[in-house]
Order: sequence, then structure tokens, then C-alpha cells
Amino acid sequence: MTLDETTIADLEREFAVFVRQDRAASGQLGREVHPDLPVAAYRLLAHLAERGPRRPTELACHVGVTSPTISRRLQHLEELGLIERLQARDDGRAYLVRLTGEGHRRVEEVRAARGRRLGKLLESWPEHEVHAFAELLARFNGGAAARPSRRCGGAG
Repeated sequence: MTLDETTIADLEREFAVFVRQDRAASGQLGREVHPDLPVAAYRLLAHLAERGPRRPTELACHVGVTSPTISRRLQHLEELGLIERLQARDDGRAYLVRLTGEGHRRVEEVRAARGRRLGKLLESWPEHEVHAFAELLARFNGGAAARPSRRCGGAG
């Protein structure tokens, strides 16, 4: 099945609006939890909360930044007491990054705030439409995740 150009253009525009609104909301929610917590930092923290300890190279790939940039971001998060470094068991020269107890608490605060915001946005929708929307979005995201990233060798 081939979709027409107008449908694709409409979908692309709506995705762009969604991403802009989500970034703005994430930034505001993150600042409410900690004034020094930028949007990019929340993405790192959320990834660590979902996946557990990770190497900095994987985190750089996940957020789409270079190694020097991820090093600066991780240093900032470490200074805030939100992450800590662990020696990698399989490589004595490498380290992993994991959330501290405070990092977990902050991620949960932002998740709860995001959940309340999303609930408000969808409160006028019938429950079956919210469920259908969640299923379609999961289906779309599953298809997008199945495509390996060239930039990161399939990780991310």
C-alpha cells in the first residue's frame, strides 16, 4: 500500500508538532523537578531508569551526541548527584553509568508529572480511543525501532 503525498505531509507535520510540544513540556517538567535538569538530561536519566547501567558510548548513541558532549552531560549529572560511575566487570578500563537513589526519585517525579499532563490532554477522549491510540503508537514505534540505526551500529 502506498500512501499519498498529502497524507504523508500531514502526518509529518503532526509528528513535528507533537515532538515540539513534548520537548517544551519535558523541559518545563524537568525544571520543576530540578532547575539544573535540561531536557536532554532527562532523556538520559529516563533511559538509565528503563535500561539500567550503561556505557557512556551507548548513552551518546541514544541521545545522538558525540563522546565529548556525553562526557560533559554525565559530569553535570554526577555533580548533581543523579548518577554514579561503576567499573565495568568485563573491561577494567571502562565504566558504566547508573542512577543514584536521588536520580531514580527525580525520574519518577518527572514521569508522574508527565503522566498527569498526558491524562489532562486525553481526559475528554473516550477510553477506547485512548487505548487505540496507544496501540497504534506502539505499533508505529515498534516498526521504527526494528530498523537499525546506521549512526550507532544498530544500538540506541
